[in-house]
Amino acid sequence: MKKKDFKNMDLSAYFIGPKGENADIFKELTEKLINEHIGYRQNFNAEDDNSISEVEKKTPEFTNAVTNMKETLNELSRKMRSGSIPWATAGRYLAHMDNETLMPAILAYNFAILWNGNGVAWAGSPVSTLMEEEVGQDLAMLNGYKDNGWGYVATDGTIANISALWMTRNVASIPFAVKEVYPQLVEGKSDWDLQNLSIKECLDLLDQSGDKKKEVKAQSARSGKNLQKLGKWLVPSTMHYSWQKALDITGIGEDNLIVLPVDEHYRVDTDKLENIIQENVDNHVPILGVVAVVGSTEEGAIDHVDKFVEIREKFRKQGIDFAIHVDAAYGGYGRTLYIDEAGEFIPYDQLEKTFKEYGIFTKNNQFLKKDVYNAYKAIGDTDSCTIDPHKVGYIPYNAGGLAIADTRMKDTLTYYAPYAFQEGVEVPASIGQFTLEGSKATGSAAAVWTVDRMIPLNISGYGRLVARTLYAARRFHDFFDGQRFSVNGKTVISHAVFDPDYNMIDWVYKEEGNNSLKSMNDLTQAFADYTSSVKGGDLYNLDMLTSDSNFSPETYGSAPVKFIESLDISGNEYYTENKLEILRASTMSPWVYDEETFDYWAPRIKKAIQGKLDLISRNESVL
Repeated sequence: MKKKDFKNMDLSAYFIGPKGENADIFKELTEKLINEHIGYRQNFNAEDDNSISEVEKKTPEFTNAVTNMKETLNELSRKMRSGSIPWATAGRYLAHMDNETLMPAILAYNFAILWNGNGVAWAGSPVSTLMEEEVGQDLAMLNGYKDNGWGYVATDGTIANISALWMTRNVASIPFAVKEVYPQLVEGKSDWDLQNLSIKECLDLLDQSGDKKKEVKAQSARSGKNLQKLGKWLVPSTMHYSWQKALDITGIGEDNLIVLPVDEHYRVDTDKLENIIQENVDNHVPILGVVAVVGSTEEGAIDHVDKFVEIREKFRKQGIDFAIHVDAAYGGYGRTLYIDEAGEFIPYDQLEKTFKEYGIFTKNNQFLKKDVYNAYKAIGDTDSCTIDPHKVGYIPYNAGGLAIADTRMKDTLTYYAPYAFQEGVEVPASIGQFTLEGSKATGSAAAVWTVDRMIPLNISGYGRLVARTLYAARRFHDFFDGQRFSVNGKTVISHAVFDPDYNMIDWVYKEEGNNSLKSMNDLTQAFADYTSSVKGGDLYNLDMLTSDSNFSPETYGSAPVKFIESLDISGNEYYTENKLEILRASTMSPWVYDEETFDYWAPRIKKAIQGKLDLISRNESVL
């Protein structure tokens, strides 16, 4: 087969388009796929009788049912048109990590559902199971888990995070199970020694247990034993709330959660991370694992994964070990920007040349940060990674993902069912016995598989798409930072909260000369209300949509203080008000990235902002 020239394929062809510009292609392909499916039904054992006769189709009861179906679908259409978020707009949706999904992903998802809705096992979904296995390998390769990696399409990032902790828990408990079942393998080792074996060493022990492997797994953490010996789970304060669920569900418990402080860039303070680990080690408290976030939910911040790895190497010299998991549910696809078409990580000194070759960042690429590059590169040295295709992969929900560096980790989770997957029975592909989910949609795996073969997980494909969103983030950051508005005789200025690592920007609105944090919080909150359904009215008629959040001392410590003080507001107010209110936008639109398009949208967005501030001035007491 001739090699495809991905870098010369226009990514715009893969979307329906904000105004339905590619609707003709979408309709044509939809009709083609439906016809092929109907043809398959008609031709399968073609001699079989029809189950629905032409006579039945002419009865009043049948006609009534069809009318009922049409009326209900009309009602559904009305509800969706009037109450849905217009996230597919090219430039007016500046809110959550939702945007237009890829046309081939929508087509593949819907087409796969026609064939089979349940992707639980090979017996019921042979094609989609093979697809999911291939996608899992793609995700493992993307994250640098080349030699022995594995992955799968999880329902979402929450399930992937829970599964990662579940897997790590079971692996870390193997030495204690071996001590009970096959003590000769760990003879002479103390509990402290067993608590500080690497993932590889734990899995090697399981392999060495031979015909006692099943018994060892039965005595592992899945039995409920030794959970209290496994140690602490360290997660950044920018963590997704799923980690608290994971600790609860796995029995590790929130008492074993240590929240890591972040710096003014909303990345984990790695000096404090090292001190926290050392303090626990000094007190003979083991560390089960540490989580690095790549693309935090509120800020898009990318932790120094490389420094996490360096810290672990330092502790390994002391006989201390722990797992490193990367929660890259949001930011994981950013790694495609640094992967060449051979699957290799592009050397830093070749980036500019490579970007030019692929038409990426042809102007002003100085905003790409070397520490972000180093963080992405180091993911290959970690143990597991959450990465969600349904975020910056532009795949329909639900399509989360989990990748692991050592495929043997999944074997600590196996549960079998004779009607779905039987122990010892060889099939071409099998996934369900290793996952938390049971039944799940085949459409998700089919959608990711299809798109991965059209938009590769490297610089020629997704790298070009991600680059658009990073360029958009830079443009919007500069656009919002220092923008001035005249409102009823007062001047309101917007301020960007931080310099973005990824495609997330945060900003606030402040009245010039009013150095009260409460006033700034109230104004920012009011703006959020008027650019959402809270006070913005009919969603379909909104000319700008945003989302909001807040940073509190309880969660973020002193991280926002430097920004607050840069606005001539006392840092003490952060603690008395107990929050910094912010507006938040994921710049995932694939359309507002180049200079010409941005110049079209900038005055329209500015006009919308002015209108909202004028409304706030008339209707609220915050201006």
